[in-house]
Amino acid sequence: MINNSGTDVAESIIVVKIAQTVGLFSTVRLTKKKRPIKITDSEKRKTVEIFVDINYNIVIPQVTADIQRAIAKVLDKELDIVLDSIDITVEGVNIDKLENK
Repeated sequence: MINNSGTDVAESIIVVKIAQTVGLFSTVRLTKKKRPIKITDSEKRKTVEIFVDINYNIVIPQVTADIQRAIAKVLDKELDIVLDSIDITVEGVNIDKLENK
């Protein structure tokens, strides 16, 4: 993905930054799907899809908005990448407390 400075940033670096940012939220974890983070970089749009599991009794819109802001901030500040869209899909809701593994 090309950042705002014109430098090509490897997709793996972006995925790691996103995973680290999601890991900061104790009530959410990346789902155990094969690819919980999908990056699309076309000429017109830069988007990220993130699939998560969330604890029960959490206000989903609030937590996902917080995650979106945190990811946008990290990518902009550290990698100089501004995304058009950060989409979060809640794949599962866990009644017990999630264990980050």
